[in-house]
Amino acid sequence: MRVLDTPDDEVEVLEKQLDEYAKAHNLVLLDVRKDQYRLLRLGELSAWLIERDIRHLIVPSMEHITDHPIARMLFYEAVYMDAYAEIHEACSEDSEER
Repeated sequence: MRVLDTPDDEVEVLEKQLDEYAKAHNLVLLDVRKDQYRLLRLGELSAWLIERDIRHLIVPSMEHITDHPIARMLFYEAVYMDAYAEIHEACSEDSEER
């Protein structure tokens, strides 16, 4: 989850939503990764997913990650193609799994 410039109370709400989504979809929330960088650190993300053998990544929403379409495409690529994980959006308007 990207938390740069996000107030602590909003971070708590997002963490709760991630946990609720996981429980509702029979997933186990093992860890909440909080990035405080302006740049997406995709190499680190995919390495983190691979190292922990994570197959499902829950994000608040793709809009939360980035509103830039190319950066979003690179994020998907890092998760799907590099780490072989699925992306789930906990707080998107339709809560559609990706």
